[in-house]
Amino acid sequence: MSLQIETAQNVGVDYEIASIGERILAQIVDYAVYFGWILTVFGIKILFDPNNRLFSETWMLTAGIFLPIVLCPLLCEYYLDGQTVGKMALKIKVIQLDGNKATLSSYLLRWLLAAVDISTFSGMIAILTIAINGKGQRLGDIAAGTAVIKTQPTVKLEHILTPDFDTTYQPKYRGAAQLSDKDIRTIKKVLASGNDELIEKTMHKVEVLLGVNSLDTGNVFLRTVVNDYNFYANADL
Repeated sequence: MSLQIETAQNVGVDYEIASIGERILAQIVDYAVYFGWILTVFGIKILFDPNNRLFSETWMLTAGIFLPIVLCPLLCEYYLDGQTVGKMALKIKVIQLDGNKATLSSYLLRWLLAAVDISTFSGMIAILTIAINGKGQRLGDIAAGTAVIKTQPTVKLEHILTPDFDTTYQPKYRGAAQLSDKDIRTIKKVLASGNDELIEKTMHKVEVLLGVNSLDTGNVFLRTVVNDYNFYANADL
C-alpha cells in the first residue's frame, strides 16, 4: 500500500506505508526494550541496594522504572526523527502528511492517544483503524496528521529512469551537480507519472533552481537534468 504526499513543490510523491505486521513487530521490539530496562533497574537494585534504601518508597521504584518507559516513545520519536528502537529495527518511521518531519505537537498527540489506540483492547482499536483508514493511520496519526512509512521501500525510486553511465556523455547543465538526491528522485517520479501538466510545472521550478531558460520540452529537459546529475555523480566516484 502506498501513500501519495503533496510536497511543498506541488509534486506528488509516493511513500510505501508500513504494514500492520511491521508496526506490531516494532511495538514488540519496543516492549522487549522496556522489559530489558525493568530487568536492569531491578538488577542494579539487587547489586547496589541490598538494604532497600534507594527505592525505600514505592513511588520512587515506580518512577524509576515506569516513567522512562512511559516517556520513551515520545522522546525517541522526537529526537530520533520519527523512530523508536522498534521502528528503527523494522525500518519504518513517522512523517507528517506533507512529507516533512513531524512536529513536537504531532508526536505529543500520537503519544497521548496511544493510551486509546494501543493500550485499550490490546491494540485492536489501532489495528482496526489502520486497516479501515486506507492511509495506514491509527487514531493518533489521524489526529496528528501523520503516517508511518517504510524508510526503505520495496521498489526504490532510484531504480526508475536511471541510465547507464556513459563516459562520453557531455552534460548540458552544470547546475545539475548541485541538486540533491531527493530532487532527482522527485524529478524521476514526475517523469514516471506521465502527467504533462506536472512535468511542465516541475520543469519551470528546476529551471529556476539551475538559473537557466531551456527551449526543450519538459520531458526532454528533465531527462537531460537527470542524465547530467548522474554524469557528475559518477564522475566523483
